[in-house]
Amino acid sequence: MQEPVLPVQQTRYPQFWRAPGLLPWMSIVATLLLGGAFIALSTVTVLVALSLDGFPTMEELEALTQGSLTPEVVFANSLGIALVLPCAFLIVRLCRQRPGFLSSVVGRFRWGFFWKAVGVTAAVFAVHTTVSILIDGPESLGLAVRDYTWWLLVGLMLVTPFQAAAEEYMLRGLVFRTVGSWFAAPMVAALVGGLVNTLIFMGLHASTDVWLNVVYFSMGAIASWLVWRTGGLEGAVAIHVVNNMIGMALLPFQDMEAQFDRSSGVGGPELLLQVLTMLLAGLLIAWLAKRSGLAATGPVGAAERDDASRT
Repeated sequence: MQEPVLPVQQTRYPQFWRAPGLLPWMSIVATLLLGGAFIALSTVTVLVALSLDGFPTMEELEALTQGSLTPEVVFANSLGIALVLPCAFLIVRLCRQRPGFLSSVVGRFRWGFFWKAVGVTAAVFAVHTTVSILIDGPESLGLAVRDYTWWLLVGLMLVTPFQAAAEEYMLRGLVFRTVGSWFAAPMVAALVGGLVNTLIFMGLHASTDVWLNVVYFSMGAIASWLVWRTGGLEGAVAIHVVNNMIGMALLPFQDMEAQFDRSSGVGGPELLLQVLTMLLAGLLIAWLAKRSGLAATGPVGAAERDDASRT
């Protein structure tokens, strides 16, 4: 088996593809392929959902582009994105590294740290959700049992963790590294790579509302900082999973169209509380990483190899 191509000195996550023998075009091709898989899988699964009651009409397709989503389409879209995750592990082999190195600089997904991050994030988000309900009242959620509630709830609870993780592996994983590895200066790599993947993340939500875009941008920026700070995707995945699981647990009981309205004027400054919640979760996760002595640079043994090359 061919040896993985790894950095020869201790390197942070965004620059991990700056390694001898790894040509720049490899990461670009890998990222473009994963982007193509994302578009193809999302499109196919949604079209299948639309075709359950016959071939979709132009009116149905137009309504879809305007944010009118059926329960079947919501589930299909989440499933399509979730399927991007195994594609990421396959495609990243073009960069001549084991899939584990896409998870972190130590070559594996650090499950112990991940579950601690999930616990911290869940606690912070639970406080935020409780405060929001106390301020707005339970009736503001618009909860009611609908004819699709139970099957959609079960389906989304099964798929959403993988959907959230897939977005992190695609954006904070491949995109962050592809852009970051073009720059020799570590801080420039982190800032430019973080900005690019965050802007893409915000754009994928297709919102014209300023406040919603502040939330999306903040979430991407906090996740990017966590990846840089902790040396892996675990913390970012934890925040994304908890955030989406809460939203998707409520969605089957709510009016579908109202929840996916991202038009201008739908949001307000009260959304800054959500930004502060994510920021607090991110800071606590970073503290956990420091307290646990989590490796933020890698690979293991790179320092020794670098010292040997200087003698």
